[in-house]
Amino acid sequence: MLINCPRCGFQQPKDKYCAQCGVDMETFKPATPPAWKRFFGNPLIQLSLLVVVAGGVGVSLYQKGQQNLERRVSYLKSTVQINSTSGGPSETFAASEESLPTADQASQTPEAPSDAADGVMNAYKVAAPTAAGSPTPAAASDDKTKERSVAKLHAPHLVVYYAEVGRGRLNAIVDASRSTGQFMNFNDYSAGILPNISKNLQGPQIKILHKEERALDRAKSLQWFYGWKDRRDLSIEIGHTTFFELNEMDANNLRGNLEIQRTWREMGPNGQFEIQRKSFPAIFEIGGETGFFMSGVMPPQSNLENDDELTSVDIYKILRSPQFRAGESEFVIFIEFEKGN
Repeated sequence: MLINCPRCGFQQPKDKYCAQCGVDMETFKPATPPAWKRFFGNPLIQLSLLVVVAGGVGVSLYQKGQQNLERRVSYLKSTVQINSTSGGPSETFAASEESLPTADQASQTPEAPSDAADGVMNAYKVAAPTAAGSPTPAAASDDKTKERSVAKLHAPHLVVYYAEVGRGRLNAIVDASRSTGQFMNFNDYSAGILPNISKNLQGPQIKILHKEERALDRAKSLQWFYGWKDRRDLSIEIGHTTFFELNEMDANNLRGNLEIQRTWREMGPNGQFEIQRKSFPAIFEIGGETGFFMSGVMPPQSNLENDDELTSVDIYKILRSPQFRAGESEFVIFIEFEKGN
């Protein structure tokens, strides 16, 4: 029977002494390796070190992504002004030719603003029917309007939801956004990428106040306004203007800049309420089931002496909500991209 020498490994027939190195093979004991060698030779220690290194790399990449996102948003806040005009919004109550009209609106023609309105709401009247075989210019115009409406419905478009979201549900949305590494929390508002946006919109504690759809087939930029203007002084307005600038769009993804501009009656430095304008910019890239959300852009009070006109607009009905006024819910804007067909 052949055995190996415990010292040099020489293989020989069983004997007391090794024929190669002369050691007593029965009494020889190898020297104990140093403590550091035993420590690092432990498989559990090696696995733990691998996990720590991988975690450190992951954290480093996450922080780098956050820093890049912060730099992009800071640049947008400091230098890029999506709204290139110095005046207020040029549209009223989200009435814009770039919006997707309803079937009723497609067959209507605008009339002069009604005196009964607050100075900005457009009144509509249905075109009078004509005899068969005698189309009028107005009817031909209506046909073209319908054709454009159908084309818009099949074009890629931006879908914007204005919603009231319970505080608990909003915390879950924020956690989901943090997991993407594309969440930003500023002093007065938050914004981020939201996975599974369809599922999140159908979740509990979410009340959709209004849904806005905007065609992206021709426009590189979009703008619309929700709010109230004093018809006695059109320079006085309360509300939110949305500016969207398209950067890149393909079959499945949309990349762009967003700015929510709020004009609101707030406490000024002199201790009195005055009209103030604030901007809330963001950058996002969405597609598929990934969307975008922004919160913190709506104060809990209008500070108007009479806000009946303002709260008649869908998105401002939240000002009547006891939960919103108590801080138990939040005004949230969700955005998703529909690629059309």
